[in-house]
Amino acid sequence: MNDSDYAHYFFDDYDLEAQLIAIRGFLGGARKHENEENAEIKALAQRAREIGSERLVGMYTDSVHASVYSDAARSAAAVGVLAPFVENLFTGIFRGIGQQEDNYLGRDKDTKRSKLSRAHFWDPHFSFTSNEVRTNLIDGILQLADASKLAPRLPADTRKVLEALFEYRNGMLHSGFEWPPERRERFAERVRSWNASWFISAQSGGKPWVWYMSDLFIIRVLAFIDEVIAAAGQHARETYFPST
Repeated sequence: MNDSDYAHYFFDDYDLEAQLIAIRGFLGGARKHENEENAEIKALAQRAREIGSERLVGMYTDSVHASVYSDAARSAAAVGVLAPFVENLFTGIFRGIGQQEDNYLGRDKDTKRSKLSRAHFWDPHFSFTSNEVRTNLIDGILQLADASKLAPRLPADTRKVLEALFEYRNGMLHSGFEWPPERRERFAERVRSWNASWFISAQSGGKPWVWYMSDLFIIRVLAFIDEVIAAAGQHARETYFPST
């Protein structure tokens, strides 16, 4: 077995491979549809230039405008399948690691407080500060990666990928295709801090209008998923099956 196979040790009846096949198939279909739409728009522009028809020019303009929203819909759908998978992937990994560990508070692990402490400890949706427990998935993932000694095996850009993926997901989920202007500008600053090639935007008045995930970022997220699964499998093999 390779490292990725050992990752299934942390999952009971979750079929990661089948889920990824479905996700890749969906993304491939969306890419094909986008290419077809772009080809139609390009052909319409060519006909408008050749004939010099104002009606065709108007049709072309309308098609370009509509494509902004259809591209946004495809990007929203893409992040809608990728972000939940990544969230559930890390949740499953740490739930599986937690089942092998014995972390609890108090001498009796069956007391209510011990059970609650253990449940929160291995749940990446919670992060711990010196003053409080917060709901923060990204910090929770990274804290648990350190606590479980998984961190050295994870990709070097783990925080950046997670921030980019979930901040974009939250923007599309809460603000739709056309975000409030201040959110568009704020996201532009964030993009520069992650990787300028990960997102692209339609422009309005020289400013960001509608944000999309780039093909490069989608490819990076898919590769990131494979890398995390391999890292989790390596952790399982070396920690729980050292003789194999």
